[in-house]
Amino acid sequence: MVQSVPRPQLLSLTDPSIRADEATARIGLAALLGVAQFCAGGTEIDPAERRTIEAIRDHLAHQPQIDLDTLTPLSPEALAEQLHDPIWRGRILRGMTVVALMDGDLKEERLAYLRRAAKALGVGEAVVNTYANLVHERMGLVRLDMARRGFIAGAVRDFLGRGRLQAAMELARYALKQSDPALAARYRALGHLPEGTLGHAYMQFITSNGFSVPGEPGGPPPPIARHDCMHVLGGYGTTPAEEGGVAGFQAGMSRESDPFFSILLVLAEFQLGRSVVLVETGDHHQDLDPAVMFQGVERGLQVNRNLIGDWDLFADAAVPVDELRHRYGIPPRQR
Repeated sequence: MVQSVPRPQLLSLTDPSIRADEATARIGLAALLGVAQFCAGGTEIDPAERRTIEAIRDHLAHQPQIDLDTLTPLSPEALAEQLHDPIWRGRILRGMTVVALMDGDLKEERLAYLRRAAKALGVGEAVVNTYANLVHERMGLVRLDMARRGFIAGAVRDFLGRGRLQAAMELARYALKQSDPALAARYRALGHLPEGTLGHAYMQFITSNGFSVPGEPGGPPPPIARHDCMHVLGGYGTTPAEEGGVAGFQAGMSRESDPFFSILLVLAEFQLGRSVVLVETGDHHQDLDPAVMFQGVERGLQVNRNLIGDWDLFADAAVPVDELRHRYGIPPRQR
């Protein structure tokens, strides 16, 4: 029996709890410049870090009129003096951590700076601990953080809630690396749906990229098949930059989880070259595009349903992709 899953109310992109006013944005951007200058050891910051700060300004703060060159970089202590809201303190510390990761160089000195910031702000211990785990290459703990706090946790909770026994058996088969021909056949059958439907487009995406479906050897667990559907609905490819975009897209719509840990997955995999996902992605280093990633977050914030944590592929498989994009408020990509 399928159990109904309560659908959380998603906040509007214009809600002040999501979008910063200009004064808060200026403070936050100045703090990001502060950590970038610390990483650079001077005023000439790394180009990848500057692009990241610009992308945050344009796609999260929505304050493109702010000229970064007119801002005075802030130390952690100066940030704490100027900003008192604990929610925005936590968000800005996450942004500082992302900036510190973007040049692909993990250092103890940066970890100390982030710890100093967390102490001054009184927030962010989990975020800084994750950076520490990356510095010290404790990848098992990094994976655990992402599984507990990122979009994966929500997807698994929702999947189990829709039919606990059957879902648990499917996850157990995946964990034991056992095939499930009946499950695989159910996914493969989606390819026979009319062209233009989500099911048909999903199977086109799978076959054109040489991927497997749940139930096949090497296939993902069923909750992660939703990620492949986000590629389809969001219009994303499979290059590292596009994976960053779809990760941002998922992070934006998964507002009951911490988007930092969803973004961290692609940062570690494609920017730092640290293997954190359980499938082979090849060797990567500094392959992300911050503008694509944070535009993905911006698009995800406009979606009216958490499609990664509160959704059933098979319920919508026969619906045209364009109709689903309209139904769920998925905005077109800007290229």
